[in-house]
Amino acid sequence: MNSSLTFQYPLWWIGLCVLLGILFAVILYFRDQTFKDASTTQKRFIPLLALLRFLGATSIATLLLSPLIKDRFTEVQKPYVVIAQDNSESIAKTFKDQDSLNYSAGIQNLVEALNEDAEIQHFIFDGKLKEETEPNYTGKVTNLSATLEDIYNRFSYQNVGAVILATDGIYNEGSNPIYSNFEMDAPLYTVALGDTTPTRDLRIDKVLHNRIAYRGDKFTIRVDISAFNAKGSTTVMNVYKGKGTSNKVHSKNITIKEDRFFTSEEVILDADRTGIRQFTITLTKIKDEENTTNNYQTIYVDVLEGRQKILILANSPHPDLSALKQSIETNKNYEAKIVYQDKFDGNVKDQNLVILHGIPSKKNDGKTLVDKLKSANIPTWFITTTQTNMAALDKLQDIVKISGANNSTNDVQSVYDGSFNLFTYEGTEAQKIEDFPPLVAPFAQYEASPTAQVLFKQKIGSVDTDYPLWILQQSKNYKTAVLCGEGFWRWRVYDYLKNQSHVNINNLVSKTIQYLAVKNDKRQFRVNQPKNLFNENENIFFDAEFYNDSYELINEPEATLRVTNADGQDYPFTFSRTASAYTLDAGQLPTGDYDYVGKAVYNGKEFKSSGKFTVKELLLEAVQTTADHGMLQNLSSNFGGEVVRVNDLAGLAAKIKEHKEMKPKMFNTYKTRSVINLKWLFFIILAMLSLEWFFRKYNGAY
Repeated sequence: MNSSLTFQYPLWWIGLCVLLGILFAVILYFRDQTFKDASTTQKRFIPLLALLRFLGATSIATLLLSPLIKDRFTEVQKPYVVIAQDNSESIAKTFKDQDSLNYSAGIQNLVEALNEDAEIQHFIFDGKLKEETEPNYTGKVTNLSATLEDIYNRFSYQNVGAVILATDGIYNEGSNPIYSNFEMDAPLYTVALGDTTPTRDLRIDKVLHNRIAYRGDKFTIRVDISAFNAKGSTTVMNVYKGKGTSNKVHSKNITIKEDRFFTSEEVILDADRTGIRQFTITLTKIKDEENTTNNYQTIYVDVLEGRQKILILANSPHPDLSALKQSIETNKNYEAKIVYQDKFDGNVKDQNLVILHGIPSKKNDGKTLVDKLKSANIPTWFITTTQTNMAALDKLQDIVKISGANNSTNDVQSVYDGSFNLFTYEGTEAQKIEDFPPLVAPFAQYEASPTAQVLFKQKIGSVDTDYPLWILQQSKNYKTAVLCGEGFWRWRVYDYLKNQSHVNINNLVSKTIQYLAVKNDKRQFRVNQPKNLFNENENIFFDAEFYNDSYELINEPEATLRVTNADGQDYPFTFSRTASAYTLDAGQLPTGDYDYVGKAVYNGKEFKSSGKFTVKELLLEAVQTTADHGMLQNLSSNFGGEVVRVNDLAGLAAKIKEHKEMKPKMFNTYKTRSVINLKWLFFIILAMLSLEWFFRKYNGAY
């Protein structure tokens, strides 16, 4: 460790501290008359006392300059060698026993050969990177691009000598890893696993379909079929509704005309009943076909009663309108339509929610329209713009009073109000919205109604205010919301630039729309799910809310959940409490259909909430089982490495050691601490001043 002294002020200031110390000593011991009549013996002490006063005053003055001690710590770090092993099901299907033994022995020898020169980091991966060392080959998906990106993020500022990726080159999730755009200084060596020999195989590559349909509609699915080394064979594609093969709804003979064959078949199906509908597509086995797992796929379609209609009624064109419509329609339960007031026919009876953008305006006070909405019990969401007539707006709603508006505006950011509880909105979600660009709000005085709830308040410059920005209220059976600002489109653009998706802004709009448009739910205990169809590798989440007799959101009673599968097997859970509600991560469950019942007991009364969901099987790893070593060759070349066969692992250690990145690196770490915090320095100064005081007293001075 090396230490050095630094100052936060120019060094010439130290000269001022020295002059200050001299001045103190001279005035006290050479200008003062205290020691004028002192004896010769006493006068001998005066230089010593002056020196002590000089050192004490100079030291204290110097400490006021906030000097710092800068310590440098030097550490020599051996290079990391990262070994990531594919843990997906496709490896188990093509990894022969002897290959597995050879690979395990080869990796063990490689680790032993590199152990003295490098730090070995082991991982396994399927859909993501995991800090485990023993693969069980049960991963349902393979995402090579996400794996490489995770390795880069973990080790981007570390000394990495090499990355070893052991895989068969098959990926079925994420982008093509060859086109990964991050830079990795270390070479990437790929260990080629699996068998590249094409076998006689018939498979369903994918089934394209809408996840949501509406009762009474017809919808189309597209089945992509491929075959290898099966020229002249014939198969039958069957489509079955529901479980089993008793309800066939479509059948077609397919003749395979080439050794490398591909075709797409379209099938029109009926959405005859609401709920999650299951359809199974199968291909009959051809002669000498070994792998028949990829001859079938099951799809699920959520059939809904009908879309809820959202009318966006605008005073004039505005970029907010399109952004709002796109955010609303990411939820397939909603259908949004933009209409300008000069072309509006006044018909609102079929709408579930009306959003008034810039209305009321100077040309349209909106009174007739809002009266019609209230009488029809249609919720209303007001969004203010520079064209909004604020005086008229105050008369049309009672959740926020806006006074003193003079056509001026403020740029305002959002600040989350933690007391909001009309719907579940976590602080982590709100923090992301708080970073969004400002909206343009009217320059005015704002006062929220005591019965309203503020989701976001206004932040003007660096000042957090109590002015509402995003506010909602339910009065009797009528719901209203007000967004006191325009520029929503900036939030949507920023969300994508920051997070490469619109998920945060879409979630905020979806929850607001869902609260406003949904029919009043008077249940005191509610259990909700973000969706009712899960993949088998997904964790299943639940939220719950409990309201007391005053309809206040509380989480005092314990809430439990019992999940039951089709065979009657129960899975009991207990909810965890959040700030004012409940949450539950039920983990992953086996494929199948499930019912759930949530319970809570409050004041001796039992409350229940129930529902259904489905966990579907993932067969992505069964679709393609022929290893793609060509992709591994291109991937390794992009990152300065090469492909290594399992039998050639013995020579990989020497190649890694010879690479220029396989060198120890020296890292310097700096730590600063304030000199004024040194206790021993305090006691030295105290000792000097105490010694001076003692000798002054001893010689009769004060």
